[in-house]
Amino acid sequence: MPELPEVEEVRRTLIAAVRDEIIDGVTVLRPDYVRHGRKTIRNLKGSGIIDITRLGKRLFWQLTPSACMVTHLGMTGRITLRPDDKPAEPHTHLVLGLKTGKFLHFSDARRFGGVWLYAAESQALQAHVTGRLGADALNLAVTDLDGWKQKRVPLKAELLSQKTVAGLGNIYVDEALWMARLHPLRRVDQLPHAARALLTHCIHEVLHASLAMGGTTLRDYRDANANAGRFAQSLNVYGRAGQPCRRCGTTLRKFLIAQRTTVICPKCQRAGRHRTEK
Repeated sequence: MPELPEVEEVRRTLIAAVRDEIIDGVTVLRPDYVRHGRKTIRNLKGSGIIDITRLGKRLFWQLTPSACMVTHLGMTGRITLRPDDKPAEPHTHLVLGLKTGKFLHFSDARRFGGVWLYAAESQALQAHVTGRLGADALNLAVTDLDGWKQKRVPLKAELLSQKTVAGLGNIYVDEALWMARLHPLRRVDQLPHAARALLTHCIHEVLHASLAMGGTTLRDYRDANANAGRFAQSLNVYGRAGQPCRRCGTTLRKFLIAQRTTVICPKCQRAGRHRTEK
């Protein structure tokens, strides 16, 4: 947390406000939060913000003349656009001042995220994407899951790994698997094409539903304008252990998979069973 919908909402609110802005100042409050490019990040003064793109949970900032900054929010990260130079809030590690008088504050209480600066976008992609991230979950096609035929790993562990699907975390994996009636311990090589197609559909469905509500705020997440997401009230399984399944009324159960708390409906998500109707 934040996962794909939250990071995408941060991207959308940022790009609407800072595209074509010029960076007028760089204040590094915690040097180790800049994971790469620590010695050169202050040279960003005078650079323009051309675009901000996203793959999975990472944002890629295209800057003039050719630099690329990568940001990852980790578990508690925020990028907040502020209209003036007010004192930084606790856990703010980097501040970018803009020529129009606005400021971008990068904060992260637990510091699982970070900022990486590269001289070129190709270097950023090589470091963060190549061999590390699969297809972005919003653009996922069922053919992207063809490699699962050779993998003997549980569904949830594979979806969390980012290797074939980038952008999903604990919240949206649990939600998509519940929607598809798939047990999270089902091995990916045992899923027939119909189940993979259904799962692809359900991933898209839950992500778009969350995006329509600005993402999920449980505690820390805010978009670049400090607005909370509203999707938490629509969650079907995540955080609802002990409550009735919204579909069949069975009490939801929780257990650990890949060291992550997992919530399922034991009736809807029986091992070896998948939903075939839409």
